[in-house]
Amino acid sequence: MESVVQNTLLMRRRLRDPRMRNEVIQVGTRSKTDIVISYIDDIVNPDMVKRVKENIQKIKIDGIPMAEKAVEELIEPGKYGHLFPKVRFTERPDVAVAHLLEGRIVVTVDTSPSAMITPCTLWDHLQAAEEYRQGPPIGVYIRWVRYLGVLVALFLLPLWFLFSVQPDLLPPSLRFIGPSEPGRIPLIVQFVMAELAVDMIRLASVHTPSPLAISTGIIAAILIGDVAITVGLFSAEVVMYTAVAAVASFIIPSYELSWAVRIVRLFLLLATAAFRLPGLIIAMLLVLAYLMRTKSLGVPYLWPLIPFNAKEMFAVIVRTPVTLRNKRPAIFHTLDPVRQAVPEPAAKRSGEKIKKRNSVK
Repeated sequence: MESVVQNTLLMRRRLRDPRMRNEVIQVGTRSKTDIVISYIDDIVNPDMVKRVKENIQKIKIDGIPMAEKAVEELIEPGKYGHLFPKVRFTERPDVAVAHLLEGRIVVTVDTSPSAMITPCTLWDHLQAAEEYRQGPPIGVYIRWVRYLGVLVALFLLPLWFLFSVQPDLLPPSLRFIGPSEPGRIPLIVQFVMAELAVDMIRLASVHTPSPLAISTGIIAAILIGDVAITVGLFSAEVVMYTAVAAVASFIIPSYELSWAVRIVRLFLLLATAAFRLPGLIIAMLLVLAYLMRTKSLGVPYLWPLIPFNAKEMFAVIVRTPVTLRNKRPAIFHTLDPVRQAVPEPAAKRSGEKIKKRNSVK
């Protein structure tokens, strides 16, 4: 367990601004757990700070032994919870400080090594610090590979299943897509069983001692897949595509979002099995509508895609150099929107010098 004082000091060491505030609120009638709300006073939107404080002060519970996970559900209330994570978790002080400088709020809970960052959007969960540890070209490549992995994790299985049961949707050159030997079990049942098997192997690896976790997962996957194909229960293509989708889901930096992606993939797969192409389209529209209705501390979850902001969307797609990130995200309505002064063009500066010299003469 870590002290909340240590966590806030790690952020203070990287941000020595006297306007950084760390406000302590105790939660839990029995646990008396300290919760620290960190923000930069002359940057953050005061309404956001007020809303976070009010939500935390409204918490009436005897204790929060699950620390930040319990606080997340209590400050972002929902009757049945949320499928997609509405806060971002990090154990890196540099990541927390980077978000403070963008005008966000960081919430740390005593005894927990993780900090919550709010508000956040869907795209925040798809970015990682490794993109900024490399140069912009490599960072762009890493980001695009990650986005491609998310698309594969979401749509590979539903699309392959759709083309397998409706090959007439494919052009003649792609008619090879589909199982050569369907297996003794219906395709949709194979996919559901394969998905459950992958999740069981993953959960088993988590609770297995570290020296054995990797070998246990590999052995279980190879044995289960090979035996299922050999006895004719599963199609080889089903095992292969399920494995590719599972690996693609591991690309997602956010553990919470990776689980949400798996649930959505299973939902799309079942909708496709029930209604074919119309089912897939309707299911995609339902997921999109759900994301459009989701907000994190009042911030639209899909921003800057919906509502659309071209400049900010470009920054989401492309890892821009530090010299070009001179504005804070506009959706946060920060008090100080400028991060760094943009140098004036040399021609403009020389023209002003000439005017100044002539006025003196």
